[in-house]
Amino acid sequence: MKRTSLIIAIICTASLAFAQKTNYKVNTQTSTIKWNAKKIVGGHVGTINLQDGTLQTDKGKISGGGFTIDMNSMACTDAPKLTGHLKNEDFFNVPTYPTAKFVISKVDNSKANPIITGNLTIKNKTKSISFPAKVSTTADGLFAEATGVKVNRLDFDIQYRSASIFSDLGNRAIEDEFTLDIQIKATK
Repeated sequence: MKRTSLIIAIICTASLAFAQKTNYKVNTQTSTIKWNAKKIVGGHVGTINLQDGTLQTDKGKISGGGFTIDMNSMACTDAPKLTGHLKNEDFFNVPTYPTAKFVISKVDNSKANPIITGNLTIKNKTKSISFPAKVSTTADGLFAEATGVKVNRLDFDIQYRSASIFSDLGNRAIEDEFTLDIQIKATK
């Protein structure tokens, strides 16, 4: 009798712990990524779409996940003719590297807005980045938003017109960091 009670207690505890973990599928149609790259004089903005993704929560707090970025969807919205150049070997070399990835490795939920740390892979090069995110959950979904996420393009071997690499560019130089504004909408 005691053994049966113990087994039932273990099963109930395991079931309760499992029930607090939730998996969400990223809605690629309603999730957005906007990018902003600056030059010494001016800059450009654009969008890029997600191909797929998942997020996990534990006790209502984000605990893991990741997504694949469709590099073919990259668009420069303020100068559409620039889109092709961004996709060639000077920048992201999209024919060779059609996707990028972000995989969450750690989440610090001790703050009001959790600090998400993960591995960003662009052009088969991986770099850990961290950023705060606003996360909210509903009965059937999750919304996560991060603004001004800094990415150093040199970490991914994107050197075109970098003043850090080439000293004679003058006002044609492009800043090494670009930023991402990410909005992820996901459902159970």
